[in-house]
Amino acid sequence: MGLKDAIKKATFFEILQGMSVTGKYAATKKFTIEYPKEKSILFPRFRGTQALITNPDTGELNCDACHLCETVCPSQCITIESSESADGKKSLDEFTIDMSRCIFCGFCEEVCPRAAIVMTANYELSTYDKDDFLLTKEWLIANQVHARKELKAR
Repeated sequence: MGLKDAIKKATFFEILQGMSVTGKYAATKKFTIEYPKEKSILFPRFRGTQALITNPDTGELNCDACHLCETVCPSQCITIESSESADGKKSLDEFTIDMSRCIFCGFCEEVCPRAAIVMTANYELSTYDKDDFLLTKEWLIANQVHARKELKAR
């Protein structure tokens, strides 16, 4: 043990160095949001709940039931049920997302060839009932209101 180490131990150099970092953050202005009254500013690439997009002209759903989003989902939270008509065209019967399993990765949005599913900035999902985390086709179509607002803002 050298003289330099003895001086550091006697003056509590490491402790003072650590406390200077703590003191620096204690002196800065705090950032607090009162959540229900104030909303935080979201980053442009924020990923919230999904929405199914319909064609604004025809009102028809863009999804052609290709099952790519269901296949690529790492948490397997998407369930799709489809049927095929006599002329060979697929139709989407049920589309559900279990939000208690979703990791908001955005793979479903990236893989969709018709841009039928998008991630919105809607993040308010609090509920007392776990069944409310199962988002149905109707809920996802109604959620496209948030996606349309974002597109207009851009």
